[in-house]
Amino acid sequence: MALVRRILLLFLFISFPRLLRADETAPDSPFVPPLWNVHFQTTFVPEYHGSFYALYPGNPGAGSLIDSPELDMSNTWTLFLGGRLWKDGALYVDFEGAAGSGFSNVTGIAGFPNGEIYRVSNPGEKVILARAYWKQVFGLGGEQEAVPDDQNQLKEKIDISRFTLVAGKFSIVDFFDDNAYSHDARSQFLNWALQDNGAWDYAADLQGYTWGLYLEFNQKDWALRVCSALVSQVANGAVLDTDLAHYNGNEAEFEVRYDLAAHPGKVRLQAYLNDADMGNYAEAVSLGAATGTIPEVTQTRSYSDKYGFGLDAEQELGQDLGAFARLGWDNGLTETWEYTAIDRTAQAGFLLSGNRWGRPDDQLGLGAVINGLSAQHEAYLVAGGADFIIGDGRLDYAPEKIWEAFYNYHPIHEIGLTLDFQWVTNPAYNQDRGPVGIVSGRAHLEI
Repeated sequence: MALVRRILLLFLFISFPRLLRADETAPDSPFVPPLWNVHFQTTFVPEYHGSFYALYPGNPGAGSLIDSPELDMSNTWTLFLGGRLWKDGALYVDFEGAAGSGFSNVTGIAGFPNGEIYRVSNPGEKVILARAYWKQVFGLGGEQEAVPDDQNQLKEKIDISRFTLVAGKFSIVDFFDDNAYSHDARSQFLNWALQDNGAWDYAADLQGYTWGLYLEFNQKDWALRVCSALVSQVANGAVLDTDLAHYNGNEAEFEVRYDLAAHPGKVRLQAYLNDADMGNYAEAVSLGAATGTIPEVTQTRSYSDKYGFGLDAEQELGQDLGAFARLGWDNGLTETWEYTAIDRTAQAGFLLSGNRWGRPDDQLGLGAVINGLSAQHEAYLVAGGADFIIGDGRLDYAPEKIWEAFYNYHPIHEIGLTLDFQWVTNPAYNQDRGPVGIVSGRAHLEI
């Protein structure tokens, strides 16, 4: 019945899309900021992988990708509500539903192939309050820019020189690492390690959201962003630790904008610091050796810091072609806490608009990423340890390498239909297993 309801909703939104669109002001009319807006999206992602070489079965259900064929489906829907409170102040509230499953209970590949599925153990639908935050813009005068109507964004004109405050529940990726060519698993690359910086262990609960405070200072050619937010009580946990004074995730990003041969580009330098009761990989290996047991990082938890850095670049190469690249590093001493088991990462790719062949809404993407581990993290997995997302019981280490290519076809503007292929070498950093090919589809409605 839930699927039937979603199909009925889909037809309703296709039939009456203008009911939910922001008002379009006539070109000669004075600009009147809208008081509210409503947006909606739903996304279905089926994925399949066949049998692949495995020297040993691994630990299915505990950290290994099953080496026999798997077919899984995920679905999300989101209702985005925005309301203006006063001048340059707004409230945004989103409700999100998610259902389905990922390969091997969402384990076995550090750069997991479906960025639309968070780590779930129950395929039944769950509805959550995804976002509920207040946003206030403090204009500093001077030149203005128009901001179009969008999800969690009311149409408005604001000063380019401005200070922005956001407080409430949100996802940190709403504001950081916002690469124009690779950041949205609903329309661009599906892989976790391509849609964001895989070594960025940003504060979040199991669904990817947190409560926090975000500040931004924006100028014409640069911006500075900082954030402090709640981390989960345990690794990959659903419950956030409300003791913000001691347990928190802190983010900083400096963005520079420029033109290269009349084509715009951006470079972002990122840093993060997490404070939580995290386990230590080296201590876990030592404890396991002393007791003759398989090391378990959760047995060594104590108040610890985890920090990392990232570099994110985007560059328009032509009217219809853009390139992106990211580098990421974290200290790799303490356990993976929020995102995924990647301590080192490098990625690059291209996104081409279909405008060249008469389909301006279509997109063709090609990207590649190499993921790695710290020496301490590698030794822990070699000794038989496991994180919440990877752990084959033993390890013949090699960097995890992923290629992804997709074509996103739009029969109409509101609907995108994608065919996606990923090739994963050394899944979970293990030369004894793989490579594995993954074929995905994606049906996305956005209004």
